[in-house]
Amino acid sequence: MNTIVVLSIFGFFFLLLEALFFMSCFRWLSNGKRTRDREFSRLDQERGELMELQQAVSRELTQAKKISEETLSKLKRVGADAHAEWMEMTQKCEHLMVDLEAKSKELAECSLNQVNRQRMQLEKSVQVATQTSSDLLETTNSAKRILRFLDENIPSDEIFKELQAEKYAEARRLIHEGKELGVICRKLGLSQSEVQLLSYMG
Repeated sequence: MNTIVVLSIFGFFFLLLEALFFMSCFRWLSNGKRTRDREFSRLDQERGELMELQQAVSRELTQAKKISEETLSKLKRVGADAHAEWMEMTQKCEHLMVDLEAKSKELAECSLNQVNRQRMQLEKSVQVATQTSSDLLETTNSAKRILRFLDENIPSDEIFKELQAEKYAEARRLIHEGKELGVICRKLGLSQSEVQLLSYMG
């Protein structure tokens, strides 16, 4: 009789442990499922945020492309205006040369006093022509630099080096002509130390 009671108690205790074990397993599986659901929900939220970020980046790229195209269009218009100005200056120079030739013939037919007076006017006109020619050359060089800048086949670094070399060459020429260093700095946009170094180098 005692053996049956002991076995019965042992069996009941075993069934109780087994029930507790299954309940623990069920709770563990249920917690795991909830954890996976939370992870999936978080992943879905992050994926949505990533898609929104991608759309924002795409909009920014589209806007940047539009701005670059507008800038390129403006640069092309500036180049066209510079070319038109260069053509206009060329025509003015040609007309000026024609006028100078006509004045020269007129001076040859005048008396000595008129020749002296006209000679002063001619010298002034020659100075104007020289200045105009210098301005035309500067405008032409500016137009060429703009056109080279717009040329995608030429690297920007090479253009900037050429511009700097041109400035140095012009500074040396002005130094040899006896121009003041301050005037050269303001005209060419160079620093005082750069112009002084060029003057020392000769």
